[in-house]
Amino acid sequence: MAIFIGVGFDSTHSSKYSHGKFYEFRRDGASIFYEYRSMSPRSKPPSSLFGLRLREARLLAGIPQDKLGVAIGLDETTASARISRYETGVHAPPVEIATQLAMVLNVPTPFLYCEDDELAEVIQAWYHLSKIERHRLLTLLGTKQD
Repeated sequence: MAIFIGVGFDSTHSSKYSHGKFYEFRRDGASIFYEYRSMSPRSKPPSSLFGLRLREARLLAGIPQDKLGVAIGLDETTASARISRYETGVHAPPVEIATQLAMVLNVPTPFLYCEDDELAEVIQAWYHLSKIERHRLLTLLGTKQD
């Protein structure tokens, strides 16, 4: 009887056309053997900026695609697929939907569209500042007079 022990990843079998190989450790009696299996990517990487930012915010919030979709009012049966399509760039959501997604994920809507990574961080930080902290920051930057 073979007993499953664990899974690993062998990057030496990867190329630009394959995504490497998974291998499984199995014990059969006293011997351990490896079984190689092709590894396909678990999810398609985002091809749009919006999709990249959406996935980043969703993963940071720890919300699965289906739960996020339901939280913005999508039907339970299609919620995961719809969010996946937004993340992979197959579809772009209307601004109203993007605003709802941002609200559930606790990020500002402009963050989802920001092209510059550093500016996206600034937008995120600004969003979480209090009104007093924002005023102090603007004063420090010299854009606002007391």
